[in-house]
Amino acid sequence: MPTIYLSSTYQDLKDYRQVVFEALRKAGHQVIAMEDYVASDQRPVEKCLKDVEKADLYVGLFAFRYGYVPPEAHDNPKKLSITELEFRRAEALKKACLTFVVSDTTAWLRSYDDARTEEDKGERINTLRQYLLTEKLASAFSSPHELSTLVLAAVAKYLEDTREPGVLQVKEPDQRTTVTWDIEQEGSPYPGLFHFTRKFAPVFFGRDAEVREILDRLRETDSRFMIISGDSGVGKSSVVDAGLLTILENGGIPGGQSCLRVRMLPSQRQQPLEAMLSALGALVTQAGLNPDTLLEELTQAPDTLGAQITTIMKRADPTRTLLLFIDQMEELFTLHDVELANRFLSSLYQAAGEQALWVVGTIRSDHLHYCHRHPDMVKVLNGKGHYALGPVKGYMMEDMILKPAQAAGLTMTETFAKRLIHDTEAESTNLPLLAFVLDRLFQQRTDSVLSETVYDTLGGVTGAIGAHVKQVEDTLERKLGVKVAEALPVLFHALAKVQKEESIPTRNRQKKTEFPVSLRPVIDRLVTERLFRTEGEGQEATVSISHEKLFEAWPALKLYVEHHKKALVDRTLLESRAKKWHDMGKPRLSGLATGREYHDFQQAGANAGGLTKEFLQASRQARWLWMGGGVVMLLLLGGVTWLWQKGYDVEQALLKVQSLVVSIHVPPKMVPIPGGTFRQGDVEKLGEPWRNPVREVNIQPFAMGKYEVTFEEYDRFAIATNREFPSDQGWRRGPRPIMNVSWDDAKAFAAWLSKETGKGYRLPTESEWEYAARSGDKQEAWAGTSEKSQLGDYAVYLANSGNHTAVVGDKQPNAFGLHDLSGNVWEWVEDCSHGSYNNAPVDGSAWLKADGGDCSLRVLRGGSWDSNPANLRASSRDGDATGDRGSSRGFRLVQDTP
Repeated sequence: MPTIYLSSTYQDLKDYRQVVFEALRKAGHQVIAMEDYVASDQRPVEKCLKDVEKADLYVGLFAFRYGYVPPEAHDNPKKLSITELEFRRAEALKKACLTFVVSDTTAWLRSYDDARTEEDKGERINTLRQYLLTEKLASAFSSPHELSTLVLAAVAKYLEDTREPGVLQVKEPDQRTTVTWDIEQEGSPYPGLFHFTRKFAPVFFGRDAEVREILDRLRETDSRFMIISGDSGVGKSSVVDAGLLTILENGGIPGGQSCLRVRMLPSQRQQPLEAMLSALGALVTQAGLNPDTLLEELTQAPDTLGAQITTIMKRADPTRTLLLFIDQMEELFTLHDVELANRFLSSLYQAAGEQALWVVGTIRSDHLHYCHRHPDMVKVLNGKGHYALGPVKGYMMEDMILKPAQAAGLTMTETFAKRLIHDTEAESTNLPLLAFVLDRLFQQRTDSVLSETVYDTLGGVTGAIGAHVKQVEDTLERKLGVKVAEALPVLFHALAKVQKEESIPTRNRQKKTEFPVSLRPVIDRLVTERLFRTEGEGQEATVSISHEKLFEAWPALKLYVEHHKKALVDRTLLESRAKKWHDMGKPRLSGLATGREYHDFQQAGANAGGLTKEFLQASRQARWLWMGGGVVMLLLLGGVTWLWQKGYDVEQALLKVQSLVVSIHVPPKMVPIPGGTFRQGDVEKLGEPWRNPVREVNIQPFAMGKYEVTFEEYDRFAIATNREFPSDQGWRRGPRPIMNVSWDDAKAFAAWLSKETGKGYRLPTESEWEYAARSGDKQEAWAGTSEKSQLGDYAVYLANSGNHTAVVGDKQPNAFGLHDLSGNVWEWVEDCSHGSYNNAPVDGSAWLKADGGDCSLRVLRGGSWDSNPANLRASSRDGDATGDRGSSRGFRLVQDTP
């Protein structure tokens, strides 16, 4: 490595110098700089010039200050600044000179601009800058980390241009190469399938340019919120944990304050706030707060998060600012209720804006659409707070392979390194496989040599894991006596997650204590072999698959997912239902699994633990309670024949018996809708008369059903009131939206539920419905979006329904947290049918006067599973007779609020 002399003025370029200095030192270069002996522009001239002579390479940074001019006694008749003297000495000695000049368009402090402060109006510095730009082809820069990227690239090119032909390899340590990674103490310099954590920062190479770009964006963002996105396997967690956070921890966050880094995994707890408080750990108690009480307070008042974090840090760690790293941010949405996730992100974004903390999150690019639906996250994505991490290039991979080996005193030929790069570049997401094979090469090294022969034995980059897992499975079978064909499916079922049958699998985490005791030695062995990983301690320790790349590379896992997708989807739905039951307060007889769904959940929830296990137990107890008590009452009442004639199945019959004693209603989940003003009708100017004229309507606050009324809710009404069950068309009942109901049926259901609960439920007015669908004054064209390309994320309709309804809440909610306002089923509203909006109310009330319309017809809104996008628009209207039913018609309820 060459010795580099780093030259510049000091005060104006202090931050820039520091970034370049650290980057060069980390890259293994010997750097001579004023930081080593003085922090001032008035450094000793003779020493500086001698150091220039000693160096192999000169790097000069120039802004708008000419700098300190030493006295003439220092052989300086031309009265040159010390910075120019250093440059002229390097030039005279014919040393390689790499020069970099601040761009003319870069904002700069007046006090550091000679044109504004010096008698010569900046003539000397401008002359020097012009010479460097025209004669020396200096590179222009605008930010510290852009500069360090340019410097490293220029130094690398210099080395490449001056390197003699021959074999480049990681050489044995000598006076120029210092071993910085003790393999006896630290083990392998390659983390395998695990990401590079803080421990591996000294051997984290190849991503410097990306880290510096992220740092520049972090410096420029106003929100203190940063999202790093990228495909699975491109190294997002490593770039943040070993790269970005290590620099911030050592050098301070923008502004210079020290930071405390805390890594949060959303999957570690039942809800995001709980996961964050768990990550904060002892800080909460050190601040004199009770974690359970704090969780309850934040759940009730999420907008106080910033104040609470400020209190925690002031009491527990007053000299540092919290930097929260949300790793695998997609888990907020895939493992938690989306509404809870959105609420958490809103409060976190607000807290960051209040300067209570900094937030950095990593998210898989195929889950980035969740952020597109969150207004605060859209601000982050559209500003400086988003960085898209692309595939690793070959030259970066070379550093990732060779430099950790060099730091650990290991050897590898250039030919072998190039082969590794070639094999890995065949697939952009093969990076975890490369890290895995490098770790295996380390484990099977001969002395200090990473051998190409061993690489061939392992099966190369793509075959190494397959060969390894086969060996591990054989060892489990032979040495531990494990029946692998029985044990692995149980583990895979718990640790793989599939949202829908067409979705790709993702990792799930489960507490180790929730697995059968007999499987824990198997888990321990798989952790030792780095196929599984554990996080947390004691009773809270979780187990997960090491990396999502294993879903492709582990044959047994890949085959299990392919053959059991429905069971994995059922498990995902089971966990979601369990969380909703928890949110309802864990009622004994409602919100539980029944019928065919219960049987599906029983199979999907095999070996389930925690809340999921509790939900299944409660469902089973409720079934036994209903069946035990119900059968006795049926016999006493002599009602078996009557119920059979009514067409009830056993569970419906038991509900009928139960209804004779208590109410069997299921309360709908309601969402408060704030009042406001919006423009109703043809705001998109589509032209149809029945959407016009557009008018401004005032809406009072109200509450609306989060979902369309479901079969589960309506069937209980039918049982209690001796009505016929609406047909489900063979599409299943339960949590799907009720259909084949008339406007009269919907009104009767609302009246019954109001009587049963003592609360007033009704159908929405047409204005309330459209206001809710448009997310208030956001005026969205469809419920949740104005982009037709995103419609499939929010609506069940002709293009994606498969010609049937879907479970309510299967699609994303709009900004009010309401699901399926566009699509699934048309929704009855209160209003009479009219051919236009002439004379329509402007106060949000229902239009119940004929006024040229027909009150024997009532309005339907929102479109359905068999509708095209035009009929799904928030402004679209239809109508039908009050007694008519159909397979595309349902409804939802609203309530007046004080």
